Amino acid sequence: MKRWLAVALGLSLCVGSACADETINVAGQRAHKVSDYKRIMRVYDRFQEFPEATRHGLSLVFVGETLPDHGVPSSAGLVIHAAKGDIPLYVGDDRQMHVPMSDALRAENPVVLQTKLPEQTVTNQIFLQVAVPDEMQFTDDAARHWLEQVNDCVENLTGVLLAILMPDAHKLQVAVAPSSRFEMLQGGVTHVLVDNGGATPYLYTFRPQDFARDTVFRASKPLSWVRVLAPGGATVAFQQDHAVH
Repeated sequence: MKRWLAVALGLSLCVGSACADETINVAGQRAHKVSDYKRIMRVYDRFQEFPEATRHGLSLVFVGETLPDHGVPSSAGLVIHAAKGDIPLYVGDDRQMHVPMSDALRAENPVVLQTKLPEQTVTNQIFLQVAVPDEMQFTDDAARHWLEQVNDCVENLTGVLLAILMPDAHKLQVAVAPSSRFEMLQGGVTHVLVDNGGATPYLYTFRPQDFARDTVFRASKPLSWVRVLAPGGATVAFQQDHAVH
């Protein structure tokens, strides 16, 4: 059950012999094919097939890391090897995967190469990012609505009977900006949940169900983002198949 969303969306970024441990020489480097452009786009296309009312205000996000060392995904050098030049999927310390949406790339369907750290695998955790109306605050009731939206996505994919067997979305993650506080206000009383004195956003994960519906969550600076964790801990990976040559 842990990979329900990966199965439902068809999120296999590397399937069968098409993603064998194929070695390609690129600018003097040995690079391994791990996917292609159309396989990645199939993920986003499947999400766009959800009813608009169900996915309204949600966007599909992949947050990666290298395994087994839990490094930043850019260190693996994953690129779309396009005719006009390589396009990196991850840049610098940003762990989010960024894929250009292009009809020209669809027609070309370039391969995706891993140009560094062949002993590492880039694995992505799946999130549904929320377009919050107010970047400074939201209510617990709104947070529960976002969870229900994701659960409705499950039902649209699997049908009511199968959805009963699937885990529900139940966790929200917020990125609290540097030098900012994240607080809850309930019954006229304020409690500090996060006091981020660091130089980077602090990721705070919580269950809206653990708070009263009249709770208001607010930040002293705009939140970097708000995301629903895909239920079941769904992940997808760019993976080399070393068993196939």
